[in-house]
Amino acid sequence: MGTSGVTTTGQGAASAVPDVAVVELGTEASAPGVQDALDRANAGLAAARDALLAAGVAAADVRTAQTSTWTEQRDDGPRTTARLTLRATVRDVAACGEVVRAALDAAGPVARLDSTSLAVGDPGPLAVAAREAAFEDARARAEQYARLAGRSLGPVVEVREEPGGPAPVARALAAKAERDALVVEPGTQEVRTSVTVRWELADPA
Repeated sequence: MGTSGVTTTGQGAASAVPDVAVVELGTEASAPGVQDALDRANAGLAAARDALLAAGVAAADVRTAQTSTWTEQRDDGPRTTARLTLRATVRDVAACGEVVRAALDAAGPVARLDSTSLAVGDPGPLAVAAREAAFEDARARAEQYARLAGRSLGPVVEVREEPGGPAPVARALAAKAERDALVVEPGTQEVRTSVTVRWELADPA
């Protein structure tokens, strides 16, 4: 056995259809007084929350995301705007559009939709598959170099995953108004990773 070695870096990826939608929606209301603005925004948000629960979203998957107020000086005097938001996890992507629309309708004219993003609820298996693909890629490269050098591939002496580990690749969410319905195209979510592996090179048999 020689002491020389070969080091290669492999890339791996795995993808799956997202099965979870994370929705941020809220209410925004203005009034001459702070309390009036808050009351109007809170009433709309409570209605949106009730609609989410009625649509099957679990109470544990709905939480307050942000509360803010600001006051502007106008010609007719100060006016305060209250902004309240909820973050809801919808675990039925196919129904996400209808669920969001029902919540916005329930909130009324103060309703606002901030964002909708999709994800794989359990990304663990994707990370495992991406690591396996990255290692096999590194092995294939190393075997090629060993053949070119007239050697054979020996045992692994070092494995180093790139900092951060497997990372999801952002995908744009297609959400658009179409015939009074929110259309959500889930697409796929991809996880990528990179691994550097060092093998010993064995003398040919």
